[in-house]
Amino acid sequence: MEVQQHVLGGRYALLNELGRGGTAVVWRARDEVLGRSVAVKVLAGRYAGDPQFRARIRDEARAAATLSHPNIAQVYDFGESDEGGRRVPYVVMELVHGVTLQQRMRAGVLPPALIFRICGQVAAALAAAHADGLVHRDVKPGNVMVTRDGAKVVDFGLAAVAGPADPADALFGTPAYLAPERLTGGPVEPASDVYALGVLMYRLLAGESPWSVDSTTQMLSAHVYVEPAPLPPLGEVPPQVTDLVNRCLRKEPGERPSAEEVAATLSRAPAPEPELVAAVPERSTGPLIVGGVAAAVIAAVVLWAFLPGGPGGDAEVAATVPSSIAGRSATGGAPEGPAATPARPTAGAVAPGQTRAAPSVTPSGGAVQALPPAATSDPAASATPPEPTAEPTTEEPSAESRTFTSAGGTVEARCTDAGKAELVSWTPTDPYEVQKVTDGPAPTAAIVFRDGKSRIRMTVTCAAGTPTAVTLPL
Repeated sequence: MEVQQHVLGGRYALLNELGRGGTAVVWRARDEVLGRSVAVKVLAGRYAGDPQFRARIRDEARAAATLSHPNIAQVYDFGESDEGGRRVPYVVMELVHGVTLQQRMRAGVLPPALIFRICGQVAAALAAAHADGLVHRDVKPGNVMVTRDGAKVVDFGLAAVAGPADPADALFGTPAYLAPERLTGGPVEPASDVYALGVLMYRLLAGESPWSVDSTTQMLSAHVYVEPAPLPPLGEVPPQVTDLVNRCLRKEPGERPSAEEVAATLSRAPAPEPELVAAVPERSTGPLIVGGVAAAVIAAVVLWAFLPGGPGGDAEVAATVPSSIAGRSATGGAPEGPAATPARPTAGAVAPGQTRAAPSVTPSGGAVQALPPAATSDPAASATPPEPTAEPTTEEPSAESRTFTSAGGTVEARCTDAGKAELVSWTPTDPYEVQKVTDGPAPTAAIVFRDGKSRIRMTVTCAAGTPTAVTLPL
């Protein structure tokens, strides 16, 4: 018996799910009119009726549709489908055969020559957008697709026309890649994309962030006040590329190179060997551009989104900038405070249990990850407002572990000698039950308690060897 396929707008037959985030699902689909494979991004759940998210996915389609470049994923169509009496918006995109740069980074270290090629193509894509007056505003590994034919930039959902910033706009972006001027209310300008690309190149080449921080608040402050550690001389990295990366990270936008200059400089760097290019996995993932819903309070109301990524800076954020940063110049003094290596993103899940974690872990993407507030001399940075619609997490410290309690249940967690978080045990509070567990040891451990439609996620990270938890209603 033939299974009936769901068809959007009477044209796009949904075949299988490619990726899922907090607000949208990306499907592999078939265009029944033109007979070609496409990727379709559909707003999910209650966000389909949210005016802000509906406008955002429409603006994403409009922005990307104006661009034509081999390194930009093409947008074919936008529409709204009647689903049970409700209008559900969707955007139809080129089906990209490859993996995200974020996935490729997790698979192993990239050779410098391959980094030059990928980042040079990203820069070329940004240069094309900038030439049309568009600023991407969310350049990060998760928004770069890596294929055998080259890199493609995806997700123009945060793109904006260059010009004065709208004071009424919320600050959306990804903490590790936010340029100083974006945090201080500066204009929308191409140099902000170049800064984010500079951070990306630094992380790819050096294997670490240009700053040592242990919280989102410290990361935001570092962008504005703290000079990045210069990229050190590295084997196989020409001096002109090292200088280029360092100039991309300048605090003043006018001192950074243009995206066009970045592309030109990287094009003259050594090219990767053919076998390195051929080693890129070829699987039809489609653009993994599933948007997230702002949801957690950290420091001065930092709202993390449910995207693959996390405290390494790859999760999108909507933030109210701490008062110590907002309105200040990018060349102000650096705040004092402890520094530590930022946690790296990870994902994993085990079969739900009630009291004890199972020993085997099966990888599972999309785990929510959040950094704890760090001790700092900045009063705004050290503020921790109560979380909305959920009881604050309480903790009972002990010599080896800490117990954290939420409305959904109790978790005992500890930090390993390597500084990774591990859930020792957990007990749900009746009538809640355990839905999903990422027990670690890992940079981030998490558990989701569920009672009907109510879900509560507790995320644990380690700072200076001490476990800290964030409770989040979903």
